[in-house]
Amino acid sequence: MQSVTVNAPGGPEVLELTETATPTPGPGEALVKVAYAALNPLDNHARADRIKWNHPGYPFTPGFEFCGMVDAVGEGVDASLVGQRVATNGQWGGNAEFAAVNATSLVSVPPDFDWKLASCFSTCAYTAWLLVHSAARVKAHQWVVVHSAAGAVGSLVIQIAKSAGAQVIGLVGGEHKFEFVEQFGPDAVIDYLRDDWPDGVKALTGGRGADVIFDGNAGDRAPMNLDAVAPLGHIIYLGASAGQAPPVPPSMLIGKSCSMSGFVQYFHQAISGGAEMAATHKALADGSWRIPIEREFDLADIAEAHRAWEARELLGRAVIRVGGEL
Repeated sequence: MQSVTVNAPGGPEVLELTETATPTPGPGEALVKVAYAALNPLDNHARADRIKWNHPGYPFTPGFEFCGMVDAVGEGVDASLVGQRVATNGQWGGNAEFAAVNATSLVSVPPDFDWKLASCFSTCAYTAWLLVHSAARVKAHQWVVVHSAAGAVGSLVIQIAKSAGAQVIGLVGGEHKFEFVEQFGPDAVIDYLRDDWPDGVKALTGGRGADVIFDGNAGDRAPMNLDAVAPLGHIIYLGASAGQAPPVPPSMLIGKSCSMSGFVQYFHQAISGGAEMAATHKALADGSWRIPIEREFDLADIAEAHRAWEARELLGRAVIRVGGEL
């Protein structure tokens, strides 16, 4: 089978497409014939050795989130899974024609979802819903700021926060992304490459600042969130695409009595009772909410996909066609 391998950390050029043996599912595993893999930021960060949490180690096959058809199962796994459409994330291996994964990680793909949506709903949709309703508990009339609003998670957070009655400001890296984000219904869009973007937030909020800020960028500009947040506001970090943020002394939080926290999808799912699944499946199926899937790459073009992501050329979510329409 064709498989992408990363043998050592580096840039997109270290991604090697080779012929490898099809894996055999072990006890508790299912063998998935991969249809599509989403291009998750963690694929890029793991390749470049920029993360420690859940890093698969070298060598490894990227593909943090993907979908496909169960082709075989190992010992202890229900044989009725064979032939079912499934999605999974956090298991790696999706940048290959077949992947053996822990069967407990599999999620059934709703019948109304096509394969491209199937590749990314279990991260984008669940993360966005849990950010709004579990991590931040957004209420009607609150002001919410969303970094990377032109991304898959950011654009969906806008839609979900608006449906909760919030007023939403999307932040993007450049005015050329304004039109793309405006289709998701934010109350305003601001270029966060401007050094005065917190002033724009305060102007829109009557001088108070934002009640909630969702930031997946972090980086050396992260302290600007403290200028943009309102008294008693909450800043939630869900990633660090721009690199690690500088340390924040507790004294910087005292003046506004604001708070900062981190977010990992799986911890919130452990206490959600599946609420994110019921809510997002229905809304995505009927078109109330939409994950923008804007680019499709062939598996042979995986290096170009990584390069484009790191150059911040991609909008929404990009997907990798592995087996395609199975």
